[in-house]
Amino acid sequence: MGPSSVGFLLKHTFFGHFCAGESDRTIKPTLSRLHDHGIGGILDYAAEADLTPSAPPPPLQPATKHSLQARVYDYAGEAECDKNCMIFRSCIEAVHNTTPDGFAAIKVSALGQPLVLERMSTAIVETRKLFSRFDVEKTGKISEEVFRNVYRSVFTDTSDAEIHDIFNNFRDPQTGFIDYIEWTNTIKVEKIWELVNRSLPGPLTTAILTPEETHLMHAMLARLSSLAEHAARLSVRLMIDAEQTYFQPAIDHLALALQRTHNRKFPTIFNTYQCYLKDSYERVVLDLERAKREKYWFATKVVRGAYLVLERRRAAEMGYEDPLQPNIEETHKNYHRVVDLLLRNNSNANVLVASHNQDSIIYTLRAMEQLGIPKGKESGVYFGQLLGMADHLTYNLGRNGYYAYKYVPYGPVKEVVPYLIRRAQENSNILGGVSTELKMLSSELKRRLTFGFWKH
Repeated sequence: MGPSSVGFLLKHTFFGHFCAGESDRTIKPTLSRLHDHGIGGILDYAAEADLTPSAPPPPLQPATKHSLQARVYDYAGEAECDKNCMIFRSCIEAVHNTTPDGFAAIKVSALGQPLVLERMSTAIVETRKLFSRFDVEKTGKISEEVFRNVYRSVFTDTSDAEIHDIFNNFRDPQTGFIDYIEWTNTIKVEKIWELVNRSLPGPLTTAILTPEETHLMHAMLARLSSLAEHAARLSVRLMIDAEQTYFQPAIDHLALALQRTHNRKFPTIFNTYQCYLKDSYERVVLDLERAKREKYWFATKVVRGAYLVLERRRAAEMGYEDPLQPNIEETHKNYHRVVDLLLRNNSNANVLVASHNQDSIIYTLRAMEQLGIPKGKESGVYFGQLLGMADHLTYNLGRNGYYAYKYVPYGPVKEVVPYLIRRAQENSNILGGVSTELKMLSSELKRRLTFGFWKH
């Protein structure tokens, strides 16, 4: 069977069930059908590829030998990133035109060189670790005297007057101390490099960007900012997908900066938190407090997680602590803990409960009832499942007046199939048990490929 025959077969079987179409024009019938059932759309241009040896070589040297093992958008240069930006822009416009109150999903690794994201993440993590070094009394607050003494041991020669000015830039004006949130708020991504360049030899200096990398970083930030501005202009919610742990600190940093700008009156920018990560609850606590303090909407999608096998393998190979929860039961507990926190802060937070796990949906509905959170548009609580999967959850939620959504992938057939296979694997792994979703999916695919038609 030749490529054209395979493409035809996929388009009318696997692709036809789990994707809405190949372009923003062909997805409209699916979105209209969902809307008739009280279900909104989360549009996701789902083409993705591995960085493989056959791909054009990236212009930068990787920070580690493991950098290219992850599934990220295939980096073919700045022109490709510009193209991805335009695709995401058309996705935002498609949401505006076809699915009221919908979302557009984007992936930051599509908008720039992934290795720059990794290098940015290293710098962000090291600057956060610096807080612990300054917090010698372990009180969570840093006085000016302590700041001055530690500063001299970390950075190149600076006068007392300059250190005083730097301290004042960081400190909370009400308490006169620096706490962790003020520390991380003050260190903007554009300023990290000034901090890194002034540090004495150590972990921070390994994250210094070259002039070329700095240029690529600014180009990526410009693309991301333009998409956020376009989404805000059209009142479309923009959902930033989570990625691998070695990209995520940079993605979180950028998402929070966009929320600070665009979530003042309307929750436009949604970040994503993966609850299979050990640090996810603490990150949500800090970022929620940050939003309260600065008076903007905290908005997020909550998932169990992706890349489980990759993350565990990478941690073992590189000799660092496994970042994931020890088992699926702990992941379930953490997921519910995060959802509970966000529901209890409903006046400041919007949350999309993205799950195929029926227990998690029931847990959320009961918590909403106990807390007096209404269903529908005023709730700030959304539910999402993948198109073609867990329909019994989505349709029942929509039928009963909850804010229900389908994650709607679209894009060229040959580019979307790898994405769909990965999503099926992710959900089967993270749901635990006997991989129910994947078995159902595989069985359904075999049936439909065998008979050549779709029967419900």
